[in-house]
Amino acid sequence: MKLLLGIPTANDMTKPFLTSLGGLTLPEDCVQFERTVYVGNYVPAQREMIVREAIEGGFDYVVMIDDDIVVPPHALNTLIAIAQADEQTAVVGALYYSRDGKKPMAVDNWHSASTSTAAIPAFTSTSTSPVSGVGFGCVLIDVAKAAELERPFFSPQIFIERASRQVRLCNEDYRFCERMTEAGYRVRLAANVRCGHYERKTDTVMPVAWEADALTGMQRMIVVESGNERLVAFNAGIPVASERHEVASVDYLFTGER
Repeated sequence: MKLLLGIPTANDMTKPFLTSLGGLTLPEDCVQFERTVYVGNYVPAQREMIVREAIEGGFDYVVMIDDDIVVPPHALNTLIAIAQADEQTAVVGALYYSRDGKKPMAVDNWHSASTSTAAIPAFTSTSTSPVSGVGFGCVLIDVAKAAELERPFFSPQIFIERASRQVRLCNEDYRFCERMTEAGYRVRLAANVRCGHYERKTDTVMPVAWEADALTGMQRMIVVESGNERLVAFNAGIPVASERHEVASVDYLFTGER
C-alpha cells in the first residue's frame, strides 16, 4: 500500500497537531509513506493540489489532516480498514467537532443547492455508517476513485450573511462528498476515530467531553435561538432557512511547474 499524508496549512501548525502526528502508527502493509504540505490562504486549492499529487504519485490512499486537529495513534489503521471493508467506500472521515465544541462535523440529507435541509447524522462511539458528508479535518480518500471525478475536485461555497456582514469560505469538503455519492460511491463517518479540534484563542482541545451515545444515537439539527446555536432532535416540519445562490468562477493560475 502507498499512503500519502497531506497537510493544508497557513504555515501555523499547532503544537498539539504536531505532537499527535508523531504518535501515528502506520499499517503493516504500507510500503511507501510520504508527506506533502501545501501552504496558503485558500484551503480548497490546497486540498485540490494534495489530491492531484496523490494521483500523480500513484498512491492508494491520501489522508488529509488539518493543522489544528489532534489525531489518535490508531487513526490511519482504522480509517484504512473501514475503507477496505467496502469496495464502494471512497471517503472515510474521522469524528471531530467544531472549534466551539458544539457540533459534530458531519451531515446527512445535505444538498449543495439547499444546504439548510441537512441534519447531523446519528452515530455511536463505534459506528462507521454511510453519511452525506464529513468534514475534512481528518479524512481518508481512495485515490483511484477520486481520479474518476472531473477536475477541479474541490469547489467551495461562500456563505454570506448580509445581516451581520459576515463572509466565510465553506463546504468544499461536503461538495466533494456529494460528488462522490453522485458517482455511486459511499462516504462514511468513522465515529470510532475521535479527533480533538484545537482552539488557538483559548488553548483548548474541543470537545472537552465527548457526547454520550444516548445523545448522538439520534438524528439532530441545528437551531438558532437569540443568536446562539444548539442541537435538537431532527424535525422535518421546522421551516428551513431561505437561500439564494449566485455562481462565481475561480481561475487557477499555475506557475513555477516542474
